Amino acid sequence: MSTTSLKLPEDLKQTIQQFAQEDRVSAHAFMVRALEEEVRRRTRRAAFVGQALESLAEAEAGGPVYDADEVFGYLEKRLKAKAAGEAPPTRPAPVRGGLAGMRQHKAA
Repeated sequence: MSTTSLKLPEDLKQTIQQFAQEDRVSAHAFMVRALEEEVRRRTRRAAFVGQALESLAEAEAGGPVYDADEVFGYLEKRLKAKAAGEAPPTRPAPVRGGLAGMRQHKAA
């Protein structure tokens, strides 16, 4: 494990020590945990953005595009049907033609 030195403002250092005491861990363990959580958060966000960009490219290439209002309505009906023990509703039909087609559909 490598060693890193941090210069912290005094008020931040005291807050870290307070939180570490509340969690019954050392200030070092508290900071390591906080840094690990931030790295995990950033990693998940980068993966999410990557998937969003892939989806955008697919939609722009003519892949299926769905009306958001129809999808949300379908999800609501699906949850209600599941809770009631009923058959799931029919999935919404895609709006084809990429993003330009979607914009034309919403304008109509």
